[in-house]
Amino acid sequence: MIVSPEQKKHKEDQITRRHFLKEIGRMGLTVAALPLALQALLDFHQQAWAQNQKKPGAAPPIGKIVEAQYYEKLDNNKIKCNLCPNFHTYSPDDVSFCFTRVNHNGVLMTHAFNNPCTLNIEPIEKGPFYNYLPGTQTIGIGLGGCNLRCLYCQNWQTSMQRPEDVAKLDFTKEESAKWAKDKECKTICFTYTDPSVYPEYVKEVAAFVKTKGVRTLVCTAGFINPQPLKDICKVTSAFAVTLKAFNDKFYQKICGQNLPTILNSMEIIRAEKKHLELVNLIVPTYNDDLAVIREMCKWIRKSLGEDIPLHFGRFYPEYKLKDLPPTPVKIIESARKIAQDEGLKYVYTFNVAPHEGNNTYCPKCKNIVIKRLAFKILENKLNPIDQGKCGFCGYKLAGVWE
Repeated sequence: MIVSPEQKKHKEDQITRRHFLKEIGRMGLTVAALPLALQALLDFHQQAWAQNQKKPGAAPPIGKIVEAQYYEKLDNNKIKCNLCPNFHTYSPDDVSFCFTRVNHNGVLMTHAFNNPCTLNIEPIEKGPFYNYLPGTQTIGIGLGGCNLRCLYCQNWQTSMQRPEDVAKLDFTKEESAKWAKDKECKTICFTYTDPSVYPEYVKEVAAFVKTKGVRTLVCTAGFINPQPLKDICKVTSAFAVTLKAFNDKFYQKICGQNLPTILNSMEIIRAEKKHLELVNLIVPTYNDDLAVIREMCKWIRKSLGEDIPLHFGRFYPEYKLKDLPPTPVKIIESARKIAQDEGLKYVYTFNVAPHEGNNTYCPKCKNIVIKRLAFKILENKLNPIDQGKCGFCGYKLAGVWE
C-alpha cells in the first residue's frame, strides 16, 4: 500500500494508547474506571485534534468515534463482537476484522462515523435500483471497511482500509439532509463498501433524514446477524443485495464468508417488507455454471417471490482476479433467459450496455415501459397519473415509483 505524506503525517499525529493513559492519570482517573469515562475519552480525542489543527500542515479532524453497538464485554477487557456471524473476540487495542471497530480497553468503539471516503450524486440505477424511483438521483455514501474478502472487489482500495485512513470529509446527519435538499435528491444510498460494518452511522443518518422526507437505500453483501439487520430495516427503505453465487464453496474461497447467512439476510429484508433487488455478478469459471444459476433462480422465486428484480452483472478483471477475462455477454444473456423461464418477472443485465436487458418490461403485455441505455432513462411509458401502472395495459408493476 502506498502511503501519502498526508496519511503519514496523520498517523504520526494520532494519539497513542500510552499517551492517552498518561492523560487519563493526569485527569485523576484510573484504568479500571475507564469504561465509565467514555465522555472523557471522546473529549480527550477532540481536544488533541483541536491542538493538532494549530500545527503547521496538520490534517483537520474527520468524523468522530462513538461506542459501537452489538458487542459484549468479557474478562480482561476483551470483547466479543456480535455484529456479523464471525463473532470475533478482540483484546484491548485490537482492530476488528472489518477494520471499523477497535477495542478501547474493554469498550468497543466504531471509527466509521461521519467520515466517508466517497460521496457522489449519481443515478439511482447505479445501486442497482431499477424498480425503485427510476430516473432519480441519489447521494452515494461510502466509508472504509468491509467484512468480506472478495478476490475481485472493485473498491478494494477503500474496503480493505480503516475508515480513518481513507476518510475524505466530515459528513454528519445534518449534512446528509442538507445535501439531499440542495441537490434535490429523494434518497441517500450507503454503497461502495459494505454499510453492514458501520450500522451506527447508517441508523443515525437514516433516522434523521427520514424526518426530512428523505429515504435511505442500502447496498450490501448481507453478511450480518439478524438483529442488527432488523434494526437497520426499521429506518431504511430499500436494499440491493449482492448474491455472489448460489454455492457455499464459492463464498468461502472467493469471499471468505458463507452463503447461508446471505440467504437468511435476504429473507429477513423481505419479511421486514423492504424493497429488495438482487445482483449476481457472474465470474468466468467460478460461478458461471448455468445449472447452478437455475437452482438460484428457483430459490429466489420460492423464498423471496417472483417480483424480486434480479440483475446479472458482467465481471471485469479486478484486484486479485486480473488474470480472468470479462464475462462473455452470451453467458449473461443465457442466465437472464433462465431466470425468465423460471418465472422471475424483472430480470436485468448489469455492466452490459446497450442491451435489451437494461429495460423494464411489463410482465403482462411485454412492452417496454422504461427504456434505458445503461443507467440513463430514454423513455418512460408508465402511466403518468398512476405511477407504477403500465401505460399500455394498466398492469401494476412491482416496485416503488413515486
